[in-house]
Amino acid sequence: MSLLIMLLLLELLQGNSSSIPINASITYVGSAFSITVYQLSFKNVTGYIMAPQGVYEGVFAGLLKVGNLTYVGTYHGLISRSSFIGSFTPIIVYKSVSIPTVLTSGNYTGFEAIAQSNVPIYLRYLVFNEYSNGTLVNTLSLVGVNTTKPPLTIWFSNGHDCTRYLINVTFYDPMSVVPIPVIVNTQPPISYFVSNVSIISVYPQTELTLLEPGDIVVAESPISEANYTMYICRKITSLSNPNFLYVIEYLGSSGVAISGLTITKVFGIKGSGSSIAVVNRVFYVLTSGKYRVTTYSVGPNNLLSTGRGSIIDFTVLAMTVLRNYGIPTRVVLGFYGVNNGNDIYVFNSETNILWDESFIGGWVMFMPYPTYGKPAMGISLVNITSSVIIGLALVLPWIIGYLIYVLISHVRAR
Repeated sequence: MSLLIMLLLLELLQGNSSSIPINASITYVGSAFSITVYQLSFKNVTGYIMAPQGVYEGVFAGLLKVGNLTYVGTYHGLISRSSFIGSFTPIIVYKSVSIPTVLTSGNYTGFEAIAQSNVPIYLRYLVFNEYSNGTLVNTLSLVGVNTTKPPLTIWFSNGHDCTRYLINVTFYDPMSVVPIPVIVNTQPPISYFVSNVSIISVYPQTELTLLEPGDIVVAESPISEANYTMYICRKITSLSNPNFLYVIEYLGSSGVAISGLTITKVFGIKGSGSSIAVVNRVFYVLTSGKYRVTTYSVGPNNLLSTGRGSIIDFTVLAMTVLRNYGIPTRVVLGFYGVNNGNDIYVFNSETNILWDESFIGGWVMFMPYPTYGKPAMGISLVNITSSVIIGLALVLPWIIGYLIYVLISHVRAR
């Protein structure tokens, strides 16, 4: 069942809500999965319209953002080259939730955890959609789409040939943003897909809220321990994502301008290949050895011409290129675990890492930069630790005092 049909059925069940007259300017955001996305703005209100490609009049699913409220509903009206005239009928309303929005040390310096898992994992933490002033930022309003006591399931994709893993994580400092264990591909082609992760229990017991866009989980009160199940698949199938309205927000500008001609020349992708083929091609080119990771940033838009760049440069470049091909993509901050033996993995702020997630019917996770090692279950950490830590630190103005700051700070992300 399409998202639009579900929204219309819900509208009928709830009765006719009050419609909001709209006469607004629109800009083209991008196209994905036979859907064209427009951003709408008027007065102090913004929104998104999702229209089937080639359809410009009728009823369309979409979002409308007013202050810290996000309304999911349907647009009724006419789309022209630069405007939308019609109305918006709200169906569901969500209130925005505040979490860290900028990649700075204060948002992860105090992170320490220990995990028991029979497979190497990453702990997924924060999500970013744009590059600004030399670092990553999130400019999207995050709303709670599901609040419940555990279990809470986060769906990333749907697949088969899957294996279930049980994971326990203990946090040294209680966490408000709940890290999610995942597997990340480090060498092409993408071979592992995270289907879903369920938070089975937390201590102390509290309610959990799933935030979109971003698939971030926050706890009503900080937790010190969590138990998870994680399903990893070798094959991906299409996923009817109930939160697809939020996926399309990752088609917007990345904050970096690279010409389509340059992208085509470097990556050699012409015509309409499958989404997974496009992702794998970008993944392959950036990890092939032609471009190298450095401890300083040249800017994502200069990486292709200089042949080098920081981890931030690589991940933002991949996000920009894939959005150019109509593939929603975001950058994630997480942590990798150091194997302490007996299936015990130790995490701290110095094991921070970045990767990209692209939506191809489900989210796929990969590191679009050379890691120079043989992957095991999608994990390879050889020779990337120092470059990632230093690459992130060099973005900040307090490089010299960084190590001292790590020792004395215990800032908890809220």
